[in-house]
Amino acid sequence: MAPILNVSLSFIGKWKTQFEDRGIAGLKLSYQGAKSYLDEEQKQEVFSWLQQQEYWDIAELECYLIDQFDVAFKSQTSYYNLRKEAKISWQKAQPKNPLQDPELVKKKEPRNPRYYNRGITRNKS
Repeated sequence: MAPILNVSLSFIGKWKTQFEDRGIAGLKLSYQGAKSYLDEEQKQEVFSWLQQQEYWDIAELECYLIDQFDVAFKSQTSYYNLRKEAKISWQKAQPKNPLQDPELVKKKEPRNPRYYNRGITRNKS
C-alpha cells in the first residue's frame, strides 16, 4: 500500500494507529490554521485608521501596527492583504498631482540657467 500512495510505512502506521484509537474522528485533520495577529475588533480599528489617512504608505501602516498592537508582520504581503481587506485601492495613494502645486514645482526647478541650455546648439550668424 505504501508504494501505491507514495508514502512511508511509518506514515501509514501512524494513521492506522489513529484510526484504531479514535475511529473516523482520528483521521480528520486537526490543523486549525495559524492564529491571526489581529482580532476582528483590532482589524476594524486598523480599517478605520486607514480610511482617515490622506494617503497610504506601507511604512506608516507598519509603524501604526507596531505602536498600537505590537504587531509586525514578517512579509510585506501581509500589509498589502490588510489594505485589500479594508477595500483600499492604490488610487488614493497620493491625494493630488504634486506637479499641479506651483510651490513644489518651484522647489524642483533647477536654479542654474545653464541647465536649460545643455545640449542645445545655437547658430552664431
